[in-house]
Amino acid sequence: MNLVNPSAEELLGLKGDDLIGTQLADAVPEFGPQLKRARKPARRPGTDQITLRRRGSERNFAVRVTSEGDGQGYVVTFDDITELVIAQRSTAWADVARRIAHEIKNPLTPIQLSAERIRRKYGKVITEDREIFEQCTDTIVRQVSDIGRMVDEFSAFARMPKPVMELHDVREIVREAVFLFQVSRPDIDFTLDLPDKPVKTMSDQRLLTQAVTNLVKNASEGIDTAIENDPDRAGTGEITAKVAAKGDRVHITIIDNGCGLPKEDRDRLIEPYMTTRVKGTGLGLAIVQRITEQHGGKLRLPMLRSAAAKWRGHRC
Repeated sequence: MNLVNPSAEELLGLKGDDLIGTQLADAVPEFGPQLKRARKPARRPGTDQITLRRRGSERNFAVRVTSEGDGQGYVVTFDDITELVIAQRSTAWADVARRIAHEIKNPLTPIQLSAERIRRKYGKVITEDREIFEQCTDTIVRQVSDIGRMVDEFSAFARMPKPVMELHDVREIVREAVFLFQVSRPDIDFTLDLPDKPVKTMSDQRLLTQAVTNLVKNASEGIDTAIENDPDRAGTGEITAKVAAKGDRVHITIIDNGCGLPKEDRDRLIEPYMTTRVKGTGLGLAIVQRITEQHGGKLRLPMLRSAAAKWRGHRC
């Protein structure tokens, strides 16, 4: 490698001094297949999409390798298309959500009403296997309700409303979201780390509260999973909600001591229906991501085991 520009250093997470004089395929093994194909005679330059894991995050790159002169050297250019890929996936999932709402939700109501009517009309008449009858009808009603809830969440994701921006104190938004869990989850120790002075920003209070609520919910579920794996940890759950103003930006950080997020494919957790939990719909972080983007911010899932996410928004 003869030349590395500052942008390449930043994107690759490597220093130019460590790259100069080395083989690119050794320094960045992910580029190896592209370089190998570029050496083939009469091969036309093409663009490939590859994934690099750097600094605890996964980024998508569009990579193009072209030969220089008579094959004496090569020029490698690459662009970070992570946000584009995420946007494409989000759009595709929004279309899937609309189809689900249309195809599945309509027959759910008559199924549930029919099961309830059967139970009311024949519940007193049936004497043989009465317990099985009650169990089956209850199962139908309960499962239909669960499916309906899942469809409602997908539908809500598909038609996420546009934010109505007004001046709000971010501290109060975070305090309100955490308070709901403080009341319902006395087994978890909640801590608020908030500035003394108001942190006002142009935001949609309802959407931003929903985003923080989803993050706290995700953190509490992480604690529940940790306790399931190790019952001795019961009663030791801790969640901290922190707000910090840095320049013209506002950081909201939710920290927990639960099971943590997986190391592999962690950036895909913000995609709809990507979940590590058996009963999860995989929409919590996807909704947070959408709301964060609407506020001009960025959602981060740090490698730290205790960190859930970080939101950044424009500050007034």
